[in-house]
Amino acid sequence: MGALWLMLAWLVGARAPTPAARAIATLMGVAAGLTLPDLDQWLPLTHRSALTHSVLILVPLMSGSRGVAAGVALGLGFHLAADCFPRAMVGYATVKWPFVGSIGAGWSYAWLATNSLVASASGAWGLAREEARLGLVVLAGAAVMGAGYLWSDPGGWPALVLYAAAGWWVWRRR
Repeated sequence: MGALWLMLAWLVGARAPTPAARAIATLMGVAAGLTLPDLDQWLPLTHRSALTHSVLILVPLMSGSRGVAAGVALGLGFHLAADCFPRAMVGYATVKWPFVGSIGAGWSYAWLATNSLVASASGAWGLAREEARLGLVVLAGAAVMGAGYLWSDPGGWPALVLYAAAGWWVWRRR
């Protein structure tokens, strides 16, 4: 589903003549980022592949629409944050490198948390570079989409609390 959202976001973003169209493309990017890491299940990769569960997935997006890339980064950050809180970081839940295998529980936590932070920060930075009203509307939409995703994911509750605390802290510091 993430690949479909990404293609739609890319098409809308490439032809986005108005701020509203760019906002829609960016929110489609958020939807893509929420599910894109699990693309590894459709590819010849193991689940929680380091290639799809990291900011490496953003590299091909760098040359496209900045708004779409920011949206995908935010969605990716939400997804990886939820993946930081599995029931147990063993087997299926650990991050795996192709041809190497699992990197273990401790390194998986570090990998997912670091990539979640980098993706979230780069998505927020990308939105900050958009015009102010567009950025605020998209950020609000992304927050609602991310909260919905985290609310429904078994590991999302702790991540939702952390995002809320970080949002409160940023709001207080401005």
